[in-house]
Amino acid sequence: MNRRQLAFVVVLNALISLVVALAVVWAVEARRPDPEALAIPIRAAAPITELPLVEPANSGVTTNPPPDATQANPNEPSNAEPTATLDLANQQIYVIQAGDSLSAVAARFGTTLDAIIKANGLTDPNVVFVGQRLVISGQGDNSDNITPTQTVSESTPTTELIGQGMLIRTIDTPGTLLTEAVQIVNESNVVVSVNGWRLERENGPNYTFGEKSVFPGANLWLHTASGDDTTVALYWNQTEPIWQSGNIARLMDTQGNLINSYTVP
Repeated sequence: MNRRQLAFVVVLNALISLVVALAVVWAVEARRPDPEALAIPIRAAAPITELPLVEPANSGVTTNPPPDATQANPNEPSNAEPTATLDLANQQIYVIQAGDSLSAVAARFGTTLDAIIKANGLTDPNVVFVGQRLVISGQGDNSDNITPTQTVSESTPTTELIGQGMLIRTIDTPGTLLTEAVQIVNESNVVVSVNGWRLERENGPNYTFGEKSVFPGANLWLHTASGDDTTVALYWNQTEPIWQSGNIARLMDTQGNLINSYTVP
């Protein structure tokens, strides 16, 4: 093959390649849809309806909806049903702390145990945990604004709320020094500190507790004999028995209020 033939073959191949490329471009352009067809239809957003504002009121009265626009006189009462709203002025959120119980929280916020249970959908009022968030319905903790309505006579003994549930359950083997012991239990839902409290025999000796806390459902033993104190057992270090049948044991708080008493059988 001479040079002229070779040049002819090269030019022919180039023309064929060009024709093929143009055909491909034309085919692609022919299949491409119009720009109008590529436009994505956008649905008009639904108008946002503004929720009715709730205006808290001290008397617990909820706000009615605005009067009908078609009403001639806006000052005239509307026949429309009032909008049901939550009484936000009388609701609070309380986070359970260590030692809390539902009854103590209810007393603190001036509400009832049943109200807290219903507001939070609780099934077991005795099961709460630290960090649990509770909806409290009521007037809240307004103890600073409460006007006293009852005067307690000085001659009338009173029991601190924190001491409720502390009981003398039994006195084991009264009259036997080595085994004689008083059992004190905490049947409340809170941790009770007995620091400074006294256990006494009526018209007899008494024992003063040091820094000791009794957890809900736990018990504490006070042994008459000598020994080393533990978390659940204390020792009076007496040389002879303290208790006998007919004696009255009394548990007193730091102010001298009677918490509980027990008569030895």
